[in-house]
Amino acid sequence: MTDFIVAAKACLGDGGWIEPSEAAHFTTDILGSGGPCILVARPHATEIVAALVKLCAAHEVAIVPQGGNTNVCRMAVPLAGQQAIILSLSRMQQVIDINPRANTATVEAGTLMQTLQEAALAQDRVFAPDWGARGTASVGGAVATNGGGLNVLRYGTTREQVLGMEVVLPNGTIWNGMRSLIKDNSGYDLKHLFIGSEGTLGIITKLVFKLHPRQPVTQSMMAVLSDMSRLSDFFDMARAIGGERLIAFELLPSLGVEKALERYPDLQRPLETKADWYLLVRFAGHDSVEDPLMQVFERGFEQDILSDAVLSSSVAQEQNLWEIREQMIPHQYFKGQQLKWDVSVPTDQIVTFLMQAEGVIKAIDPATFCYAVGHVGDGNIHYSAYPPDQTDPNIVRQIYDQIDALIWGMGGSIVAEHGVGAIFVDRMRKQKSAVEYAMMETIKSGLDPQSIMNPGKLLTH
Repeated sequence: MTDFIVAAKACLGDGGWIEPSEAAHFTTDILGSGGPCILVARPHATEIVAALVKLCAAHEVAIVPQGGNTNVCRMAVPLAGQQAIILSLSRMQQVIDINPRANTATVEAGTLMQTLQEAALAQDRVFAPDWGARGTASVGGAVATNGGGLNVLRYGTTREQVLGMEVVLPNGTIWNGMRSLIKDNSGYDLKHLFIGSEGTLGIITKLVFKLHPRQPVTQSMMAVLSDMSRLSDFFDMARAIGGERLIAFELLPSLGVEKALERYPDLQRPLETKADWYLLVRFAGHDSVEDPLMQVFERGFEQDILSDAVLSSSVAQEQNLWEIREQMIPHQYFKGQQLKWDVSVPTDQIVTFLMQAEGVIKAIDPATFCYAVGHVGDGNIHYSAYPPDQTDPNIVRQIYDQIDALIWGMGGSIVAEHGVGAIFVDRMRKQKSAVEYAMMETIKSGLDPQSIMNPGKLLTH
């Protein structure tokens, strides 16, 4: 590796790398430490990325692309036993252009989501993807994972925001797909190969995004259902009344709310009613949305769907509600082994899934507790289970197998928006037919025959 390291440092130039001994911040993610790296590369331009990738291909060195390193599926750190560099785009953060007339943004892939959100807002536009890690997550990582987040109900996933991109392919070739066209039927839409590819097919270096008109007025409601079986009724009502003004429809567990209020004393309890589940609904528009939101509020009680609810009446109350939502992160409350699902099911199957999943898990191991939070509007529930320490691995495997099968039996997916990474890679394969998985392998081997791009993530090689 000595010759490679010398050549890589020469390619990257001063300030363009970090030694492995100083790389703990890059080799550690939310799940803990990953494998060691040979070097952390921090190129500042696409041409440097291309030269480095060519060098890695010549020396058969694996490349682990990394944006903000906020992923929760062990996607952006090396695996044990790999001879790999981490390729961080943290120096490529330029907002190249905001075009409010065309409703587009052109940026380098290392740009933070919050930076682009703020640049768009300064032009009275909205960059739609949004989640709690906005201040550290990069837009390149968001595209590489096809991130979802809080606004999917209104704007769609990150995939639907991408118009064009620039990518360094595994042989070091630069593909310039930086088009901003709404329509282009001139062949395969190649950008979609790289959206959600988790860095296994190339390095996204620049992006053209779709922007949306800003909706300056928001108002939210936290509610308790009279019975969870009425969830679909309430969602249908909110969607019928709100239309495009319905931005988000979130499910919060009582356990998470109580933990957040306990951990963060500045947060205020919105409702005195304590329930197993809470709903958080947000409307947004150019003008006041109080009338339609009040209709949802009143009809909810008239039809005995709601047992309690509160509307935000100030910016501070609105922020308080959504800060509670953002603190539903289980990692900060629960220690020990986490069994994880990123569930996607049809929206009308959410309650059925929640009830059946907990029943399945309790039947296998009554001491295991469950935790769920998610996006009702798009059928995505982040689901986890916590068995006691020293639980028999066979029990863990049984829980995984039965909950996976339950999700697939509902026509769902065990991976909705967080990505596959390394922790879902074996289980995801069972979700795919032999034909579908072979198609994915063909694409991977065609673009990356040496399998140097993020090996062990998404696919098993």
